[in-house]
Amino acid sequence: MSQDFSELLEGLDIKKGDIIDVASDMASIMVYYMKRKIKCSPDAIIDMLKTAVGEEGTLMIRTFNWDYCHGSEFDIRVTPGKTGLLGNAALKRDDFKRTRHPLYSWMVWGKDADKLVAMDNISAFGEGTPFEYLYENHGKQLCLGNAQTDACTQLHHAETVAKVPYRYNKPFEGMYTDIDGHTEKRIYTMPVRPFDVSVQADEFFEGERYEFLEKKGIAHRVMMDGILRLLVIDLHSMQDFVVDDLLNNDGKNMIAVNGERGYIAAGIDYSKARFF
Repeated sequence: MSQDFSELLEGLDIKKGDIIDVASDMASIMVYYMKRKIKCSPDAIIDMLKTAVGEEGTLMIRTFNWDYCHGSEFDIRVTPGKTGLLGNAALKRDDFKRTRHPLYSWMVWGKDADKLVAMDNISAFGEGTPFEYLYENHGKQLCLGNAQTDACTQLHHAETVAKVPYRYNKPFEGMYTDIDGHTEKRIYTMPVRPFDVSVQADEFFEGERYEFLEKKGIAHRVMMDGILRLLVIDLHSMQDFVVDDLLNNDGKNMIAVNGERGYIAAGIDYSKARFF
């Protein structure tokens, strides 16, 4: 890896002992380095991130996959993630372990890896989940690359904490193969929205919205040559901000429902809504 990448991480205050949830867009990263004729690989980035947080830190690389919702079997050992090359590279490594939820799993390494792998949460975003762990332990989300506007999944944990009416915790049943190769039918849950309700989180990390969050100390970004974006999010502060907005401001600072700001949109009775 080029040293400037590591230097930029220091500029984002990524340091030894940090807990990092990594969301990445490897396509933009690879193009950036290919144009500069610099060798780069997912494994090189993973090694650089391990060095940045150290063994006293915890590295979490996403391997989210939603095929279980559609009846596909989940095998924790081999089912690939849908969230980029970095997680799938970690899936092939012996130094990483995978958390258990078939929809929202991470490849994990470092101090709290065993704690995360031991979590047997049925809920995607409720109590006893890696999302709760990230909040309680002041984790940071590190976004590498340019496709980031929809990547802050911690928002759904904030919605769960705030008990928003536009989400229903739906069960999904499927075949699950564990780390020992044992296969059985299991049920896991994930929040879904009503059929006729479009819920869209604002592009939190763009334009004036990003500037607002940066002033609050929630987010900070740096650019490589003005082209490649690296962004860090303080997940504890971000969630506190979002939960407060949802509970006390109808979510008007963060979401729009059917084109109207906030979730108290005209004409919607969530108690009578049909959910996915």
